[in-house]
Amino acid sequence: MSDTPGAHASGHAPDDFDWHVRALVYDTFARAGRAPAIAELAAAVGSTEHRIASSLNALQGAHQIALLPNGDVWMANPFSAVPTGYAVETPEMACWANCAWDALGVPALLETDGWIRARCAESGASLEFGVRGGALEGDDGVIHLVTPIRDAWIDIGFT
Repeated sequence: MSDTPGAHASGHAPDDFDWHVRALVYDTFARAGRAPAIAELAAAVGSTEHRIASSLNALQGAHQIALLPNGDVWMANPFSAVPTGYAVETPEMACWANCAWDALGVPALLETDGWIRARCAESGASLEFGVRGGALEGDDGVIHLVTPIRDAWIDIGFT
């Protein structure tokens, strides 16, 4: 995992506090389509930014989230904190997904409709697809997973 931005050892396995922080990260993505800032998490749980950074590192070490080099949340699959080629819109918010698979994961996770605008990685052609009323709709295509899932965290940014 040394090639992953922000990869470093946390020093501890996730504890109950860390799992609570993880839930807040996902809640912010689900409500607002963005990652929470470390200061925002600290205020939400009445803790210090140092303790939140420690929690985020523990969660990254457990492959629950990925961090940017500055320690901010980068990914909480299926969500991305940075713009990607996979824009997802739900009736409640808009966000970025890490890949086509994750883009379909957003509406599945949120149990809602979602529409994805992307480009074919091979041809560059525009693609639109999504979930409406529980059914897959839109452009035809194939999601090709280049990296076996067992190896995903070797370089989660590429995966």
